[in-house]
Amino acid sequence: MSESGTEAALKELADLLARRRAVLSDSAAVVARLQAIRHSTSWRMLEVYRRTRARLGISGVSPTAVQAMLRARRGTRRIPRFVREAPAGVNVSGYLDTESGMGEAARASIRSIQAAGLPVALNNVPSKLRAHDRSHADAFVAGNPHPFNLVHLNADNMGWFAASRGRGYFRNRYTIGFWFWELSTFRDEWLPFFGYVDEVWVATEFVRASIQASTSLPVVRMPLPIVLPPAPALSRAHFGLPAEGAVFLYAFDVSSQTERKFPLGAVRAFRRAALERPQAVLVLKFTNGEYDRAAVRRLHEEAAGLNVIMLNGYMDRAELTGLLQVADCYLSPHRAEGFGLSLLEAMSLGKPVVATNYSGNVDFMTADNSYPVDHRLVALTRDYGPYMRGAVWADPDLDHMGALIRHIVAHPE
Repeated sequence: MSESGTEAALKELADLLARRRAVLSDSAAVVARLQAIRHSTSWRMLEVYRRTRARLGISGVSPTAVQAMLRARRGTRRIPRFVREAPAGVNVSGYLDTESGMGEAARASIRSIQAAGLPVALNNVPSKLRAHDRSHADAFVAGNPHPFNLVHLNADNMGWFAASRGRGYFRNRYTIGFWFWELSTFRDEWLPFFGYVDEVWVATEFVRASIQASTSLPVVRMPLPIVLPPAPALSRAHFGLPAEGAVFLYAFDVSSQTERKFPLGAVRAFRRAALERPQAVLVLKFTNGEYDRAAVRRLHEEAAGLNVIMLNGYMDRAELTGLLQVADCYLSPHRAEGFGLSLLEAMSLGKPVVATNYSGNVDFMTADNSYPVDHRLVALTRDYGPYMRGAVWADPDLDHMGALIRHIVAHPE
């Protein structure tokens, strides 16, 4: 083997070992939490809540009153013997084959549980989004034989999930919801959904603080092992990108609310960077454009006259990793993120990341390892999907982002 070949092989081995260490480290946190639950002395009275939920809804009792009832009931029932004494194992529910951030988060939890040596039952939930990830498809089952349920669905999906699975899915189980949320305040109308879980796991401190303020249930920050798949050595030409100039990439899902993801901000910051066309290109990679065709149209209008390339459509994980590899920098002018998966993936590849210094991504982004963008907090003047009028999110400083783009072009090292 040549010297260069040896170096490449050693680098590949080092990357593999680093990924393995990350999964094992995060799996230790999962095991420690499950053990703590098994040795605790009390459990919420879920059945009491479920028996009275319909009556509370009919009588118009407020979500706050529901929470007060749950707090009063908490601690009056011991953890079921099955949870305390059965061999430890986890039933993972979620969009296990869906190519989305929620799907990848669920698969990350599966990796942690498997790395810990715990048995796992995989309960796939159908999604309207593309579901071509077959990495665990052979292990999907209908039942939940283990004492712990880990439900990778957000709070607002818990009602229909419980209705579809039936009461038996929760009986004599300790149910954990792994939830994401992008605002600093939780929706009041979602408070009854705490009635389906015994505790909540979250990926970041931002989400933990937001949800914990609305419940007396345990809300536990649980790390997710992010492991990028081996990617083929793809060229810029594979993606239709120019050979010259710095490539600035922003990837987003239109179905996740473009007002929150704010791709218009990337275009405006790129315009303010005032770069000559050969110096840099902005690549906007998005999926599910049909969810908001008007937003996509505005994006094209905003990008007129700029060196902007738009890639619309799904890529599998390996190809998307290949796109990250050919990029020189990753942008994210988001107004709020519960986690920031793509930012962390880009950083794991050694790419400079320029992103709004707000919300979930501040758990792993600092001025020492990335380029945080200044912002101010602004109130939403209307509802955007689940994001409610009167709540706050970030308004990134696009002049600052543009200056950082210019800096990176001028200092490619």
